[in-house]
Amino acid sequence: MIYYFKLLLLLITLIVATPLVADHSVPHSLSKSTVIEKIIIVGLKRTKENVVRRELLFKENDILTTTDLLESVRRLKNLRIFSKVLPLLKLKEHNRIILTFEVEEKWTTIPYFNFSGGGDTIYAYAGIYDINSFGRYIETGVQYDNWDGESGGVVWFRDPRFLNMRLLAGADLWSTTRPRTLFTPAGKKQGQYILSQKKINLIFEKEIKEWLQFGITLELRQSQIIETSMTDLIDVSTSSLLTNKGQTNQIGSTLSIHLGNLNYDNYLVKGKKTSLYVKYAGDETGSDETLKKIEWHNTAFWRLPYKANIGFRFNAAAIATNNIQNYFYIGGFENIRGYFDGQFRSKAYWQVNAEYRIPSFQHNWLVIQHIFFLDAVNASNHLDELKNINDTVYSAGTGIRIISPKIYGFNGRLDIALLSSQKTQSFVSFGAQQFF
Repeated sequence: MIYYFKLLLLLITLIVATPLVADHSVPHSLSKSTVIEKIIIVGLKRTKENVVRRELLFKENDILTTTDLLESVRRLKNLRIFSKVLPLLKLKEHNRIILTFEVEEKWTTIPYFNFSGGGDTIYAYAGIYDINSFGRYIETGVQYDNWDGESGGVVWFRDPRFLNMRLLAGADLWSTTRPRTLFTPAGKKQGQYILSQKKINLIFEKEIKEWLQFGITLELRQSQIIETSMTDLIDVSTSSLLTNKGQTNQIGSTLSIHLGNLNYDNYLVKGKKTSLYVKYAGDETGSDETLKKIEWHNTAFWRLPYKANIGFRFNAAAIATNNIQNYFYIGGFENIRGYFDGQFRSKAYWQVNAEYRIPSFQHNWLVIQHIFFLDAVNASNHLDELKNINDTVYSAGTGIRIISPKIYGFNGRLDIALLSSQKTQSFVSFGAQQFF
């Protein structure tokens, strides 16, 4: 495993040292007295003009600077509803200009169906959502999902520019029934339980700077273990956690802070972001249980020549809880490829994921992207044990992505874990979207 980490470190060092291709889509400098006579937006068919204008750092009769122009283009691209954003400047008399933004809208009303497999689990879902509902850059959606034959669903709403401010307001309404398979440390099945949950989330996130956001999520959750099954491999401590099947109510709040930003140019990503989440639920909030959780998420992406990307993610988390349904379930769909879904059950963990992505075919409507990945996880019920590098599990392999730059969220994924630190029968995973 140490060999693979050294190889990854060498690759990152070479990439960071590689110069990026310069962006010549806007002028490098503007006169200090260049005044905007008129702003024209071309290419809007569905999107309201206000959606574009409120991202701009200037208006008519303002002085235009290169910094403000570049930042405005970045903001428009990060909406992810345009496949092209091109500023055009036309010089008029007396150092006045006409500024035209030529944009091309993506198709954002997405009916979807996904059948995912990985980690000895089958997950299917279907729904429809739109991140540009009514042409106002408001996300709405509804989804039905099925985990190994158990049904559930969610409806949601997000307004990232609530009251025309850089304030995200949103709500989720969940009803899920999900089976959880329990494993021994060696990956042998020792039992299963089915968890029924109903949940409401209210979400608010305020952007202070483009690199600084604060958020709060208020959550009301009802949970109940409705069915259990055990094998001869079940241990006493795990069995005792499954004896309480009564309904529990959890009322809690999560505070978050986000530093940095990720900039999107269709399927390419650049930037760094770190996020800290702190959750609390207890008697004071009306909960039947006391829960304390802290999560730290970090991502970084670098753009490379030939429209390649390298991505890096590091997450760490810990929780204080007495209920098995609140544990972290690591493996499969979200954390480490090549292992069973939820194989590593714990109260604390850290994970590392790294990917190198490069396209072999590029077209306006279709991109075929190849990836090479390395995943690593260390999970334990005790924080001090996370320092033991010998307990780390890893996988490495390759994959392919089928992407449409013209359709928001169109990204099919297939990953094959060629190497892993433990023998596993789950070396293939597939589904929608990038792994991270």
